[in-house]
Amino acid sequence: MGKSLSEKIQEQPIESQIKIENRAKSLIAEELTRQELRLQKQQLKLRTKKRKALKQRGVVIFGKINDKTLIK
Repeated sequence: MGKSLSEKIQEQPIESQIKIENRAKSLIAEELTRQELRLQKQQLKLRTKKRKALKQRGVVIFGKINDKTLIK
């Protein structure tokens, strides 16, 4: 049967193991940063949509008020 990744890494010299571990840590940190940025971007889009919806609702209400005043 084949060897696992951890077994392969343990066969490497200590210097290589340290480099591999450090690189893995940096890649994990980068991915977490990307995930945070994606979440912030989604939240920003949602807030923007809500603001636009509120502005449009306000315009409709204002339009109805103006229509009623014009009829009187």
